[in-house]
Amino acid sequence: MKAADEPVEVEHLARLNEYGPDDLFICCASFEERSTSSVSKMGIDYRTNFAIIFAIEEPLYKQQVEKNLYRLQAELGKRTSKGIFVISYQKENPIEGINQLKNIWEKCKPRNPEEPYITIDISGFTKIYLLELFHHLVIELNLGIPRILHTTQTYLPTKLTRGVEQITTIPNFYGSISWEKQFILILLLGFEPERSLAVWKHFNPKRTIALVTNPPRYGHADYLKYARQNNSYLLSQPSVEVRDVPPDNPYAVKKVLETVYSETRESFNMVIGPFGTKPQTVGVFLFYLEHPKVQVIYSYPIKYTRSYLQRKAGPTLLLPLAPAVT
Repeated sequence: MKAADEPVEVEHLARLNEYGPDDLFICCASFEERSTSSVSKMGIDYRTNFAIIFAIEEPLYKQQVEKNLYRLQAELGKRTSKGIFVISYQKENPIEGINQLKNIWEKCKPRNPEEPYITIDISGFTKIYLLELFHHLVIELNLGIPRILHTTQTYLPTKLTRGVEQITTIPNFYGSISWEKQFILILLLGFEPERSLAVWKHFNPKRTIALVTNPPRYGHADYLKYARQNNSYLLSQPSVEVRDVPPDNPYAVKKVLETVYSETRESFNMVIGPFGTKPQTVGVFLFYLEHPKVQVIYSYPIKYTRSYLQRKAGPTLLLPLAPAVT
């Protein structure tokens, strides 16, 4: 696969395998419109042996999830030669969903683990599920970084979630904490200020670095204004330093985290809270791959706002590959 340095908009999704069908296509049916966008980009020549659809259990938006699941099944049914598996999961319990994946893996695993042809559409997954899914595929199964698709969505000056139900370290991302060191907290910020603020108060870190998306997608200047306004209390604290990260380049996010790590690793335990974009969360995973001592923390919202249903799907992006990947 040809390496890319920046996100590329996808208009026609081709196979990875030029000699036959791909091994696997993985996606998620959520209540968001964008969770079905990638399958509409598949050309008549796209084929895959298997598809796995994770379907989120969200009682308040059951109708939207079922509608999107039906569309994904219908479209992938035209492209899949050997089978489609549906994994129904609760957003609060990623390990249970990954266990279901483990149970079906022998039926749908790549023919050649040394050269798998896997595409993952991350658009519908929650961030904690993304981290657990990549941990299983890349670390436990040693399959390498798959091709990653992400469909953006329109911005609205409203909060995505309300309240905080629970703060937890993400399973498999506990890191290795030294109690002789103080904490530096890295927060990737977006439109969920209560969740990131709750993590900040929970840790009461010596230092905090807030990573804000800048430049915004497509020159959308209001995004930066919305993000700063939503997180104004946190950003006003004297111990909080602000740095920029791009929205859709995981390797650029990894590079920013590497810089912070090199500045502070001798003096601080690093804790990361991924509350920005989903491609940025992939960047957190790439950083964790090389620095498993860091800890990744998460806070669950009490509820999702209906703002999600008002946001229209934007372009579908092919996320950059590492320069070393060919």
